[in-house]
Amino acid sequence: MKTLFTLPKLSVRRLATIGIFLALTYVIGRFSLTLIPKQLVLSFTFITETVIGVLAGQSLSFLIFGLFDIVDTLFSEKAGMFLIGWTIMEAILGFFYGAFFFGKSVTWSSKKDWLYVSLAVAVITILGSFIMTPLLIQHYYKVPIAAQFIAGRWLKIFEIPIRTVVTMAILSQLQRLAEYRKLLNPKA
Repeated sequence: MKTLFTLPKLSVRRLATIGIFLALTYVIGRFSLTLIPKQLVLSFTFITETVIGVLAGQSLSFLIFGLFDIVDTLFSEKAGMFLIGWTIMEAILGFFYGAFFFGKSVTWSSKKDWLYVSLAVAVITILGSFIMTPLLIQHYYKVPIAAQFIAGRWLKIFEIPIRTVVTMAILSQLQRLAEYRKLLNPKA
């Protein structure tokens, strides 16, 4: 029975796989596209973050994403600009990735899975891009929320269908791998 704070069985294989996806998150994060400085950035790290949520669960994803944000900040050009609000936001988003995707298998042809992934992606994107990020930008950089949306933050709404399709494509293809299925269900 899964509870809100269920931890997965932490095998060496699972930890190594999570580590590999964290490394991929770091690399993919370096190729983000800044459309509006400090306001609108497009990145494909959601792919690896989703897989980490699948493998790590809510509690572990919360810790992993929070610690990863600290490490990522220390090893980037913004090392002197560490702000705890961003770390807390990343940890909360990690919790939601784990809550929605932990141990979840999806099938490309299932309408129910499409609806579920669409809901999960919408909640995570709205929480991160439309609620928490604008609040943090207003708090730290004194840019009013209305000005952020006028300047283009509203364009993030178009990420939801893209993220949904990419998430369905990646997760349904990963499930074809025997090793991935073993990570999802270690007893099988």
